[in-house]
Amino acid sequence: MKKILSYTLVVLLIGLFATSCTKYWEEENIDPNNPVDVPMTNLLGNSIIYTGDQFYDDWQGMNNFLSYAGHITKIFYIDEARYQFRSNVVDNAWRDYYRVQMDLSKIRDKAVEADNPYMEAVANTYSVFLWQMAVDQWGDIPYSEAISGESADNWTPVYDKAVDIYNDLFNRLEDANSKFNITGLPPAQTEIGDGDFIYGGDKDKWQKWCNSLRLRLAIRISNVNAGKAQQEIQTVLGDPGKYPIFTSRDDEAVLQWEGTAPYKEPWAENHESRDDHAMAKTLIDSLIALNDPRLPVYALPVDTAQHPASTIYIGAPEGAPDNAFSADTISRIGTMYRDDPAGFTWFMRYAEVEFIIAEAALNGWSTPEDAETAYTNGVYASFEETGMTDQFDTYMAEPRVAFTGSTDEKRAKIYKQKWLALFKQGQEIWAEQRRTDFPPMPPASGTVYDPGKHNRGPFHYPYPVSEQNLNSANVAPVLETVVDDFWGKQLFWDTRTGVH
Repeated sequence: MKKILSYTLVVLLIGLFATSCTKYWEEENIDPNNPVDVPMTNLLGNSIIYTGDQFYDDWQGMNNFLSYAGHITKIFYIDEARYQFRSNVVDNAWRDYYRVQMDLSKIRDKAVEADNPYMEAVANTYSVFLWQMAVDQWGDIPYSEAISGESADNWTPVYDKAVDIYNDLFNRLEDANSKFNITGLPPAQTEIGDGDFIYGGDKDKWQKWCNSLRLRLAIRISNVNAGKAQQEIQTVLGDPGKYPIFTSRDDEAVLQWEGTAPYKEPWAENHESRDDHAMAKTLIDSLIALNDPRLPVYALPVDTAQHPASTIYIGAPEGAPDNAFSADTISRIGTMYRDDPAGFTWFMRYAEVEFIIAEAALNGWSTPEDAETAYTNGVYASFEETGMTDQFDTYMAEPRVAFTGSTDEKRAKIYKQKWLALFKQGQEIWAEQRRTDFPPMPPASGTVYDPGKHNRGPFHYPYPVSEQNLNSANVAPVLETVVDDFWGKQLFWDTRTGVH
C-alpha cells in the first residue's frame, strides 16, 4: 500500500482548529498566525487524521467495541470492557463526530463555490462514512439540523430516526457518484490536493470507496429491508462502469501513518507506554478451532516462561472480573497490528466488499460473482494482508472453511470469515456482530450491570451527558428507550429476536 502521510502534514494542518468561533471576533482581534479561512485540502487532511486518531485509538475501539465483538479486550483497567464507561469519553466521542462533520460541511461549501464537483463528492463520501459509524454507534442522533448551529443559531437540533438517516445517506452516495462521473473539467475544478492522506488525490479511488460504502450500507439493512438492500446492491453491481467498486487491496480505504510523533499509528503509540490490551478468548478460540494460519499474525504466544515446552495462544475472557486470569498467561496483539508506528488504520477493506457480494449472491440477488467465488476472494484478501497466501489452499480445504453445506451453513461461514478479516476495525466489527449475531456475544463476564438481566452484549453506546444537559428536550424521548445505558431499543437494522 502506498505511503501517503508525509512531513507536509504540519504545514497542511496549521490553523485548522480556529474556525468555529472566530465569526464573533472584531477584525482587529484576528490573529494573523491562526487563519480563519483554510483551503479545502487542509480541512480534508485534518478530517482524515482526526478520524484515525480519535475513532481508531484505544478509547474508541480497543477499550470497548473490539471487546464487545470478541476480538481484543482489556487485561488491566478493565472498566470499559465491563461497561463501566467514563462520561467524558462518551461526550468526547459525540463531539468529535460533529467536529469532523462541521469541517466536511465547510469543504462542501467551498467546493460548490469553487465549482469543484470532485472535492464536493469526496467530502460527501467521507461524511457518509462517518455518519453511518455514528448511527451504528448510537441509533437515533441529530442529523438534519445537526450542522446548522453556526449559521442558524440552532444549538438544540432535533433527533432524526436512524432509518431516515440511512435513507438519506444512500441519496448522498448516489449524488457523490454522479459528481465523480463528470468529465472534461479543467484541472482547477478537479483538484483534491495534498490533504488526501488516503488516496493521494486519486478521484477514481474515492469513487470506488463511495460505491463500496453503498454496499456496506445496503447489506447492513438487508435483514430489515431486503427489497431496498437488493435494489441498492444490484444498482451498484449491475453497472461497474458507472458505479466502480473495490476490485483489489490496492483500492482499500486505509491510512498509513508517518511513524513519528505526533503522527504515529494509535495502537503502536499506546503500546509504547501501556500494556492494557490483549487478545480476546472468542477470537483466539475461533482461530485455533479452524487451524487458522493467521493466528500468529493476529496474536503473540503467551509468555514462554509460563509454557516453555510449546507455543500456546490463550485469549482473555472479554470484560473479565478481577482475578479471572493471570496477565502473563494471555496472548498479546500481534506485532504487525500493534507495534508499528508507521502502521495502518483501515477504514474499509477489499475483503469486506467480497464478503458483501458473497452474502448478496447467497440471497439470490444478481451479482457479478457467485457466492463461492466472492467468499474465496474475501478470504484470500485477508490471507494476502497477513502474508499467509502459501497456506491458503490448505486452509480452504478445511471442512469448516470450505464453501459447502446448506445455505445457512454457507451464510455462517461468510459471517465468520468476515468477522475474522475485519481485525482492527472496531466499529464495523461490532455493527456486523449485532446484525448477524455472529458470534453470539454474551455480556462481559465481569459486567457492572445485573448479569442475569441481559443475554447479549451492548445494543448501542451510551448517550452523552452533555446532550442531557444541553439538548434535554430532544434527547428525552430517545433516553426513554434506553435500558442500563447500553441496552433497550435495538438499532433498526438489528432484527435479532429474544435478545435483551
